[in-house]
Amino acid sequence: MNFQNKTAIFASNGKDIKIHALSTGMVSVKSKFRESDKRGLLAKVEVFLDKKFTEWLPIWVWVIEHPEGIFIIDTGVSSNVMSKNYFQSSGAVAKWINTSLFRFKVQKEDEIGAQLERLGINTNGAKVFLTHLHLDHTDGLSYFKESTIFLHEKEWQKPYGNLPKLYPKWFKPVLLKLTDTFEDFDSISLTKSGDLLAIHTPGHSEGHISILLKTDNANILFAGDVCYSQNQIFENKIPGANLSYGKTKETYRKIRVLSEKKKLIILPSHNINAENGLN
Repeated sequence: MNFQNKTAIFASNGKDIKIHALSTGMVSVKSKFRESDKRGLLAKVEVFLDKKFTEWLPIWVWVIEHPEGIFIIDTGVSSNVMSKNYFQSSGAVAKWINTSLFRFKVQKEDEIGAQLERLGINTNGAKVFLTHLHLDHTDGLSYFKESTIFLHEKEWQKPYGNLPKLYPKWFKPVLLKLTDTFEDFDSISLTKSGDLLAIHTPGHSEGHISILLKTDNANILFAGDVCYSQNQIFENKIPGANLSYGKTKETYRKIRVLSEKKKLIILPSHNINAENGLN
């Protein structure tokens, strides 16, 4: 299955903003990784014992052409994951986890660098926001040496399941302090116009953030790994892969409240139909 890239135009404060949904390869995860009725340690054990994998899922990267510049959300994965020795430097346990729980299908032309080049988007001076530090969100960092990369300080201080041996040697993100409040979320504005925000959406990891774009007609939530589909949030179905079941459940609640106040388009990183939300 191939996932189609999509470009859509929205208006914010009367000005056009172009959003690109770029599928940077595919991943398949254990089925209980995506959804589990267990909690805590039991959910993690269930994931490890699960013998069933999901269908192929996209690995979305979101690119926003904004009046204030180029904003990129996550960096996708590199085709290096197809090499059986790619995880060797991270140790035997990390190698086993990343080759046993996940399957990847990524070609060189799927990588974010190649896709941005085809679109004619220059990353020099771009701002990159990482929702969290997991491989499929950070493995394209090598293309962004001339960009400014942002990360929530809590994610840097308390990473969970990350593979620092695979970061570029130069990687040193600007750490965001979420000192403001948007609705019920800790937040910080990322643009002078105040239409792009980072909001704290913990659960999958302690410092996980989502990026919220306020357009004239809807709020767009680039939700990272908060969930695998927006239906999970409204049906309160929790993924098995979470640092905290309780914090994920609370994040779901806050997003549901947010959706009641203005039309909300939720775009998770691995939602099969996420690009349709840009219609």
